[in-house]
Amino acid sequence: MVNSIRAELYKLTHRVYFYGFNLCCAAFALLVVGCLCYIKFTAAPSAELVNFPFALTPLYLGMPLGLYLVIIGGDAVFSEQYKYNTLKNEMSYGLSRARIYLSRLVVSLLLMAVVFVVTMGVYLLASLVLLGIPSDAVALDSFGMNAAQSVQMVMGMLGFYVLASLPLWLGALAIAMACLFLIRGSNLAGMGFLVLMVGVPALLDKLGYYVHPFFRQLYHLTLNYSMDLVTSSTTLGWAVIGRCWIIGLAWAVIATAAGLFFFSRRELN
Repeated sequence: MVNSIRAELYKLTHRVYFYGFNLCCAAFALLVVGCLCYIKFTAAPSAELVNFPFALTPLYLGMPLGLYLVIIGGDAVFSEQYKYNTLKNEMSYGLSRARIYLSRLVVSLLLMAVVFVVTMGVYLLASLVLLGIPSDAVALDSFGMNAAQSVQMVMGMLGFYVLASLPLWLGALAIAMACLFLIRGSNLAGMGFLVLMVGVPALLDKLGYYVHPFFRQLYHLTLNYSMDLVTSSTTLGWAVIGRCWIIGLAWAVIATAAGLFFFSRRELN
């Protein structure tokens, strides 16, 4: 397994896809900070209110993006598998399907971890440098505490948001990998992923309102609903975080088990 992971990491880090994905995410982070800078330097009366703590609000609201970016991360690892028939070639060398599946899942997870660290690091550093820390007077007026305490508070909140979102991202990544392994072609796999992540929850939500409340209960078990709880919570407590871990890990286990089961029985052409 370790050798398979190393081989996949080597291939990944020698593709333009890997660096392009990280570059695009970092550029998007800079774009958001740039928009905040524009607001700061054009809204003179309230310019001091646009500062580093304020810049963390888009991060909180942007957590759901991770649920959908994982399909790009999975595709970065998987994109050449059917194009060059590497899956069939690897099995001809005696590699088990479970080993192939799990090694790519682990590498996709590592890729998304790198993307997260790069994007978050770029955003936080750019926000700190370009927007600055508020003065004690502004922090006292906005948060009821001094500047150092306000920064500590918003960073603590960010930690809670990330802690709650991590298992949900993991569950989404497991679903994405199952789609990539079971649906031939990246475009079709991406469409299938969006149907599962967006279409099915929306359908369950509507059925819960118009047909039977049971469907609403099923909707509450989706990753989307849990992420909505995270972004809409004014006080993100351990109960919500615990729920996210249960739901996220459950989806990760179910999607991986289903992916392994059907991939092990699939004919590769």
